[in-house]
Amino acid sequence: MAHFDLQKIRDIANEGIARHGLRGYARKLGLDVSTVRSLRDGRDMQISKVTEIVAALNLSLELWQITSAAAPAEKAAPGPGAAAQRDVSAHITLPFHCSQPQDRAAPVALNPAWLAAQGWNVQCLRWITAPPKTDAACVQPGALCLIDCEQTWPEAHAIWAYLDAGTLNIAYLHRPLAGTLLIAGSDPAQGARHLSGPALDAITPLGRVVWVQTLPPVLP
Repeated sequence: MAHFDLQKIRDIANEGIARHGLRGYARKLGLDVSTVRSLRDGRDMQISKVTEIVAALNLSLELWQITSAAAPAEKAAPGPGAAAQRDVSAHITLPFHCSQPQDRAAPVALNPAWLAAQGWNVQCLRWITAPPKTDAACVQPGALCLIDCEQTWPEAHAIWAYLDAGTLNIAYLHRPLAGTLLIAGSDPAQGARHLSGPALDAITPLGRVVWVQTLPPVLP
């Protein structure tokens, strides 16, 4: 069952205000300035107003809100994962991120004890398949990646999966201030891409990459 997190919606709105200003963002959404101000200031809001804001933000709650994952079994086998074709009764299977729908289950099941040891919230974990080209050298094209979707925006320099005008990419993201974002690859000789203001509207962070499948080498 999906759960609703008003703070996440508030974080999204605060990012929009940082890009466009309070009045500009309210105008962009077609909302009253007082409504956006109330959201920004953390005031109590009627559910009808919250629904109006969510509709104005044109959010897919599944994209920004993570629904419950499969419940862990009572016993856990050792090790971080297991192949799907093996007995995985003591493991957790996680879905793919909704931005990358799949007609198959991920071929890896994860040990709940191992996940808990990493400090990750299982409900916020999703799989993605790396695109044909990534800006993070440690992520091979086509690799299965586990992403942590708990944060809306990166709080520190880290490898993230994100959509750029709808196209999936994986790179190093850093958000020094609200309304700004640095996107960098693995090559330090190439400068980071700096985005701010309305240019950030094309960027949708999906989650921090926390585990990457190691693919076998391609033989000539």
